[in-house]
Amino acid sequence: MGKGTFVPLVVAAATSLSCGGRQHAQGGGDDAVQIAGVVKSYEPLGIKSDAKMPNKAVILGTDDHDGSTVLPLAAVTTKASVDALWVKLGSAGGGFTPVKLSTSPNRDGSVRVGIFEEMAGGTGPAWRAGVWVSAFVAASTLGKDLTDFTFSASSGGYIDGPSASGLMAGGFLASMLASPVDDTATMTGTINPDGTIGPVGGVPEKFLGAIAKGKKHLGYPLGMRFAKAEADGKMIDLVQLAKDHGAEAVEITDVRDAYKLLTHKALPQPVPLSEAEMALDDVTKKALDDTYKIVQKKLGERWPQLLQLGQAGQLPEVITSAIKTAQDKATRADKLHAQGIAGAAVTNLMAAWFYTLFATDMYAIVDAVRSHKAAGALDRARSMSALADRGRAVFDKIGAIKPATLGAHLQMVSAFQMALHAWGFTIYATEVGKSLSGMLDAAQSAGGAEVGIDELVGAVLPALALADRAVVELELAELELSFMTDKSVNYRCSIPNVKRLSTSYASASVAGLAYFETLFVQPYAEQVGVTESMVKEKMLAAEPDYLVANVTSHLDQANGLPSELKTSWGDGSVGWALMSLAASELAYSTSSQLIAKYYSLGVSQGADGRADSVVHDKAFSTMLASAERAARSSARAARIATGSIPVQTKLAYQLAVVERDGDVSDKLDALGAFWQASAYAQTAVALARN
Repeated sequence: MGKGTFVPLVVAAATSLSCGGRQHAQGGGDDAVQIAGVVKSYEPLGIKSDAKMPNKAVILGTDDHDGSTVLPLAAVTTKASVDALWVKLGSAGGGFTPVKLSTSPNRDGSVRVGIFEEMAGGTGPAWRAGVWVSAFVAASTLGKDLTDFTFSASSGGYIDGPSASGLMAGGFLASMLASPVDDTATMTGTINPDGTIGPVGGVPEKFLGAIAKGKKHLGYPLGMRFAKAEADGKMIDLVQLAKDHGAEAVEITDVRDAYKLLTHKALPQPVPLSEAEMALDDVTKKALDDTYKIVQKKLGERWPQLLQLGQAGQLPEVITSAIKTAQDKATRADKLHAQGIAGAAVTNLMAAWFYTLFATDMYAIVDAVRSHKAAGALDRARSMSALADRGRAVFDKIGAIKPATLGAHLQMVSAFQMALHAWGFTIYATEVGKSLSGMLDAAQSAGGAEVGIDELVGAVLPALALADRAVVELELAELELSFMTDKSVNYRCSIPNVKRLSTSYASASVAGLAYFETLFVQPYAEQVGVTESMVKEKMLAAEPDYLVANVTSHLDQANGLPSELKTSWGDGSVGWALMSLAASELAYSTSSQLIAKYYSLGVSQGADGRADSVVHDKAFSTMLASAERAARSSARAARIATGSIPVQTKLAYQLAVVERDGDVSDKLDALGAFWQASAYAQTAVALARN
């Protein structure tokens, strides 16, 4: 356990807990004073005694000596009022809507997030999703679980959109810490899963509308000082705009900045580890080298065929593109391996293997149809269903582990997530494979009637791509059990607590998924005059994150393989508890990435399906830098809570550092990997305090 010493800080917040309310204050954040707390040093697994107390919050790693700050929390219901900014798209109109937030200690271990409205349908699904994610991030920022508090948000009139989620996260923090909110302060920006603030639209109009109603301190997302006006498309300097109207505009990096803007108080900041401390250890590097050789051998089995295809003519463009990508990934993998960047090398080699499988399998089907041998193509289509048996075997292998250390628990979560990826792809590939089988079977029954190559490629491409990706990811799920080394403290999880964690993530992910569907699926269905289910079907094939989020967000109620495993392993087993946690965390992270990609960043794709531009490029760069820093801060927190940095965090971080130097698509992958690095570290902390 730790030694407690009081920090000689300025504000005596520890003795002045009061219920919500608002106050008038001066300044937008630079004059903020540090909240007082107690600095402690913890032994591994020693944070529970403080972190699970309803009147205490533990912020890990607030100095570079691994000290942590314990803050007082209100032990009663507290309230905070914030004003959510809005803009009428395509016009010059903007303003704000009051939102009342409240928090109170929750001792029954259930998820309790309430959303209240004055009229039926007054709050839209995007706004409701923002409330859930805001509550989740606010709790995590203070080292608490979503189930430790009851959260509520109420709004008058009609309100929708996620751009108030950063504001509400800051407001929930103010309520939990009983800090009065300045009624002249507000902000706009989405909340990302690591607590950073993402870009939004219509900021100039929002600011002008807020200033007209008395706001003086206005927050905008990091990297968005110059924002496009909705009315005429001109770029506006937000700092100058505010200054010209007697107000100030403040750049907001993360949820802590949001809290500081609203309350003029500063939370203790986690200190990131150095980049050198994120390096992999020698044992893990050796295990990754062995893995690299295994994958090289598998790739080598198809590589000669790939090279032959590369010299052939009259190939469909999709095959030609896959051949080139496979070769590029293999070359990059060899280069990274030679540089000693083992984790990223394995990832790129696995990608090369996938593209090789896809190119050779697609060619086999195309060649069979060209040669009027529909039976051969039919056999390949039917073989997709064999993935289900392979997947079951991998899940059983992971579920059979009896983890005795915290690292082993994380190892299972990571392997389960990779297997769940593959399972989601298998479900879709199998269904599409059945349709393809029907098409080819009909051609064969008709006496060898020809199937057009373009028609064939269009029909088989989604299923085959997902099926081959499932093959690779199932293999990787097993390989992770060998190269994710386990050097950590002895630990046995509390299954009820793991289930509560799982429910927290699942609740947030369902809200995020509902928002994404409202923002894209429903409008597109109306635009093209088709049903929502048809649009969802196309989106499932085109966007892997959407597919994965769908199949993992309701794992506990899913039929088929999940139900079979739950019955076989037992609802009270460690395997099922950790698989549920893995699924809900995966659903949360993928739904968050969908929102960031399609809403916050405004990603557009090229003809090859890769992202080639973002609307908010400056904000994207700064968001990437913030995510990198957050990953190192989360790593320090995990090291304090558990005694070591999770190898999964280090691997994701290493991959992200490599990918951030690539094109737009690579940078998006880097952002997701930095978030993943933080997520694994946060999971380690959550397991330690539970």
